[in-house]
This record gives sequence, C-alpha cells and structure tokens, in this order.
Amino acid sequence: MLVMLQINMQKKWSRTVIVLCVFILQIIAYSILFSFQQVNNFIIHYITFPISGFVARITNKVSFPVGEIFYLFLAFIAIYFLVKLIKISFKKREQLPQLLTQIFIFINVIYFVYMFAWGIMYKKETLSFNLKEIKIDPKILKTIYCEELNKAIYSRNQINHSSQKTVQFESNLNDYNTAFFKLQVHVKELNWLKNYRFLEHAHYKLSNISMLQNYLGILGYYNPFSVEANLNEYNTNLKQPSTMFHEYGHQMGFASESEANFLAYYLGSKSKNPEINYAIYYKSVYSLLGAIYKSDPYFVKMELDNMHPKIVADRKAEIDYYAKYEGKTSDTFSELNNQFLKVNDQEGTISYSKYVELIYYLYQTKKGTE
Repeated sequence: MLVMLQINMQKKWSRTVIVLCVFILQIIAYSILFSFQQVNNFIIHYITFPISGFVARITNKVSFPVGEIFYLFLAFIAIYFLVKLIKISFKKREQLPQLLTQIFIFINVIYFVYMFAWGIMYKKETLSFNLKEIKIDPKILKTIYCEELNKAIYSRNQINHSSQKTVQFESNLNDYNTAFFKLQVHVKELNWLKNYRFLEHAHYKLSNISMLQNYLGILGYYNPFSVEANLNEYNTNLKQPSTMFHEYGHQMGFASESEANFLAYYLGSKSKNPEINYAIYYKSVYSLLGAIYKSDPYFVKMELDNMHPKIVADRKAEIDYYAKYEGKTSDTFSELNNQFLKVNDQEGTISYSKYVELIYYLYQTKKGTE
C-alpha cells in the first residue's frame, strides 16, 4: 500500500515537472522564434492584428473597461492559489504537486496569450533605420527646441477662452477621440514607420481605478488582453490629449513607450485644435530641454528663467497638482514598471531619449525633403 502511494506521488510530481518544463520551453521557444523578423511579421499581421481587431470590436460595445474585470479575475485566481498553497503546505502536503500543476498550467495559458497578444510587439521592428546610428548635434537640437517653443507659445495664445491664469481646455475627450481617428492616416507620411495597424474605431475607456492611478503615477495604460486604451479621468488638461494619443499608439502596435510618445506628438502636431497642439508642444519643449541639459546646462537655465509666463504658470499648476499624489507607492510602481520595460528590451520608464531622437530624425528628414 505504501509503495502504491509513493508511486502515485511520483506520478503527480512528474506531471508538475512536465508542466513546469513546458513553461520553460515556451520562454526558450519564443526567444528563438521571435528573433526572426519574417516570423514576427507573419504572426503580427496574420494572427495578432486580426484577433486584436476582433476583440476590440467586442470590448468597444461596452463603455466600462472590460480588461479591468479580467485583471480582477486574475487577482482572485492568484489569491485563491496563494491561500490554498499556504493551507496545503501546513496540513495536506500530499496535495501540493497537484496544486502546483494547476498553478503552472494557469501560468502557461496566461503567458501564451500574453506573448501573442503583446509580448511579440516588443520584438518586432517598427523603424526602417537604426536609431543607434543617429548622432545628435546639440546645435540642431537647440534649433528644434526653439521652433517647438514658438509653436507652443503660438498655440497657447490661440486658447483665449480661459479666464484663469493657467490653461483651461474647452474640448473634451470625445473631441480628442474624433481628432485621433481622423489624424491617424497621417502616419502613412512617415514611410520609415512599419508594422502597425490603423484603428477601425478609436475608442477610449475611463479607468475605474483612476484615483489609485494618480497615486501610482499612471496617466493611462493599454490593456493587451482586452485591446482597450484606458485613461485616468483625473489627468490635467495638458496631459489628457497626449495620453489618449499615446495609448492609441500602443493599440496601433507601437509597444515602445517612446515610439507611442512620438506618435502622439506627430499626430497631435497635425491637429487643427490649438488645445491638442499646445498639449503636445508643451511636452516636447520640456523633453527637449532635458536632452539639451546634458550638453549645455547654462542654456537650459537661461531658457527656464526666461520662459513664456503662461507656460511657466501652466508648468507650476502641473507640478502642484501631481505633487499631491507623490510618495513611496508611486516610486515603487515606477521602479517595477521600469524593470518590466527593461526585461522587454525597452529604454525604461518614460525615458525620452529615444523620443527626442525620433523628433530629431523627423526634423532632419523634413529638412532634407525641403
């Protein structure tokens, strides 16, 4: 009898080991498979994009974020497994291999879906040139900054309906949504961007955990499982247009944070809405100053000291608003997100170096065309 029990236990552990090996093999297989761009292109254009479009048509039929319910479901499953694991570890250890098998099966399924829905996006090529070959000339960078600043000032002065010292927008999220849907066609003008899809129906969702996102420092996020662009409803005026365009950039297939930021910048610059223009130019101005600081901190100091008063007031209002939510929780989440992006060969949390390089390349290509 004891021998039979030992044999059964060995069989159970064998199943656990097999399922664990399947997970390890998945990681190895995807590392090899996704290293071939032809394979990536085939999977993305014939599997991922078609399925994403189908899922989006379903989730867009409801106004609430379906993906957050899915994440809640995953959280309940994780808690269930954790509680059961603790109980079994102290009372019924003979059930441990069976539980571990179930956990590894669950992880295998989620990992499989994630890799084909989003993980592969980090591996595909979206630029037709090698960004590492771009050598930024600090003088040209300053020229770009000056042009961006002039555009920011011009668009800020176009917003005359505000009686406040800081900027107030009349447009709402639906206006930005409509604008993006019409503007996305301009991506075709950038023939050096590839492997993306156009959105049939641009549709945003307001996150149910927006207040929590404030404390975590999240402006919005893209849910690859439900193909939803979720926004923090408590974002400031200056954050909302670029955040929406950024998340739609992810939805189009740009996994890189900087590429999604650049897409928001480029399409926002094509808009005829001065509020959208100002939001993206405001962001580019301070991003460019951050890049220029490395070579000429004195120039940056002089620019900040003599910045347009309206932009200074808007900047102060932004800092004051988000300072209320800063803390250890925000720092912890930021570091976790930073590590996640680095694991996926990205530049890290909101690193604008690549974003600035793309703006620089855009300027150079325009200059070459002219």
